[in-house]
Amino acid sequence: MLQAYKVLAKQCQISHKEAKRLIDRGLVSLKGQRLKLARELIDPHAFLSVLECKSGVLAKGAKFLALDKAPNVSSFELERTHKPYQLCHRLDQSTSGVLLLALGAFYQEALEAFKERQVYKEYLALVQGVLDKPLTLTQPLSVQKSHTEDKKGFVKAFVHSKGKRAITHITPLKSFKQTTLAKVVIETGVTHQIRAHLSHIKHPIVGDIFYGAKPHKHFFLHAFKLELLGHQFQAPLPPYFKDFCELLEHDL
Repeated sequence: MLQAYKVLAKQCQISHKEAKRLIDRGLVSLKGQRLKLARELIDPHAFLSVLECKSGVLAKGAKFLALDKAPNVSSFELERTHKPYQLCHRLDQSTSGVLLLALGAFYQEALEAFKERQVYKEYLALVQGVLDKPLTLTQPLSVQKSHTEDKKGFVKAFVHSKGKRAITHITPLKSFKQTTLAKVVIETGVTHQIRAHLSHIKHPIVGDIFYGAKPHKHFFLHAFKLELLGHQFQAPLPPYFKDFCELLEHDL
């Protein structure tokens, strides 16, 4: 038996440090199960799968840059690699889809649009269980954070009567083998809002083990459309989203 990071380093011809980094970011799986520990002992001849996390450009203007964020990439990491553009909003690291960055006056106007809720935000989510009718969830959400000073560690949202206002509209599109593809539109922007609301109604996002879903090597939440200040951006579905469910032949 051999530590997983050493097996990965040899398989991919990369350094031990890079192999550990990939495992720590949750990008490496063995037989369909995500590796959690870089030092986990595994068969030295085992084949390890590495998820791709390359983000593309959807649109670029004089003052804005719209990216198709890959899953397992931090929004802040993309901001660092696309200077001098600044983040107008954030997506969870596991979430893919439209991410907008901007400069100057457009950046300030975009921040104001988000603050005033003058932004249309549409997601696609594959959830556990069968949803058979549209729902609007309005349960307030509290966000529990640890290590607030260095912004590291545990962050989780949950329904609480004294929480922040949160409005999530859910429209089921099609069900398939005890899963449902749903369009999700949010009016507010509480941290983990969609994940917490879907978990609250016992339909967590497929792969979202943090909110009660069964383990899966992929996480099925995609920021599909973003509209603000007269601009519209749309990100294509990641390949694994389509591969997992043929139901996505639905005319989205």
